[in-house]
Amino acid sequence: MIRRALSCAAAAALTAIAPAALADRVAVLPARGGTDEAARSAAQAEVAAGLAALGHTAVPDGAVAAALKGVADGVADTTDEYRAVSAQTGADWVLSGTVEPAVTTARVELTAYLASTGRVESVAREVDRDRSAQQTQEMLAVLLRPEGVGVGELPWERPAGAAPPPAPSSAGATVLPPVPAPPPAPPADEVQMAYPLGPERVWPAYSGGRRFALSASLGAAVAAARLPGASGSAASLVGAARAAYAVGDRGLELFAGGGGNLVGPFAGWIEGGARLMLTPSRTPEGGAWRAFPLHVGPALHAGAFFRSGAGAVGPGGATYRGDLEVHPLIGASLDVALALSPSVQLEAQLGNLRWVPTGDGSLLLLGATLGAGARF
Repeated sequence: MIRRALSCAAAAALTAIAPAALADRVAVLPARGGTDEAARSAAQAEVAAGLAALGHTAVPDGAVAAALKGVADGVADTTDEYRAVSAQTGADWVLSGTVEPAVTTARVELTAYLASTGRVESVAREVDRDRSAQQTQEMLAVLLRPEGVGVGELPWERPAGAAPPPAPSSAGATVLPPVPAPPPAPPADEVQMAYPLGPERVWPAYSGGRRFALSASLGAAVAAARLPGASGSAASLVGAARAAYAVGDRGLELFAGGGGNLVGPFAGWIEGGARLMLTPSRTPEGGAWRAFPLHVGPALHAGAFFRSGAGAVGPGGATYRGDLEVHPLIGASLDVALALSPSVQLEAQLGNLRWVPTGDGSLLLLGATLGAGARF
């Protein structure tokens, strides 16, 4: 009983997979038409190549020639004659073709007989000499299918760019063509940046792939809140230098540097911090990111502020500077960067708020600087 059950199961499995494993067999009859034997041979070869590309198996020429010997005039061109060729060769399809060559084109007509239904259909078109293999394969794809040629215009008869008509389903209902997919999202690792010195595709948007930067700037500062006993002008001309490194791809940049008063009370600072440089103009366009290289973002920094202590007047009216005092510093600014190219950018720090707490009170500085930097 077990042996019989296994045998039945194996037979059922073979029966189920056999039809899928076999490709359609096509008996290709000799091409006819015209007086150019070379054109007929070329058309015959293109038909064979098209069948192979579509996954069909051509019946050997010798078997086809033997089957044609049973046709009265040696030319199969009726349904009964197609049926006889199919029965003798075991072909699922019998295919015949005619070719009428012209100067730059050829008129090709293909006729197909489907053995399982007895249906005979044909298609014809003018094919270009330089594209005849491709266009012949298009004809075979329409002709050699179970549903047949169907009704309506053929694929090559539609205007260029026109959408195919809805196809009828097996239940007779109309199946609408698929909704076109939305355009692909812009690649996350590329942005077309409109640099003033010439557009380039870079990533990230802010650093352009050059993560190290050195910059120098000049500006002005004013003491909005002064320490008790302070005298003289509250304004100063300042200079600063900075080294920076862009971390990641979202505009975060770490920096360290220092500066001081070039004109005004003797004072200076060293500090480190971070800023987040955003690119407001970055927008998707035509499947890509585009942006103007103007970057804006907040900066926070902390460090040490040093200044000379209260001076003294010595004999003869000489003024002596006091000891150097060092105090903590906390600051913030709004940073703006305009990149002229991926390696050169102009910078501005606006606000330049610096709060310096001391034992005698607090010093609050405000200002702005303008500078330039290079990226590496």
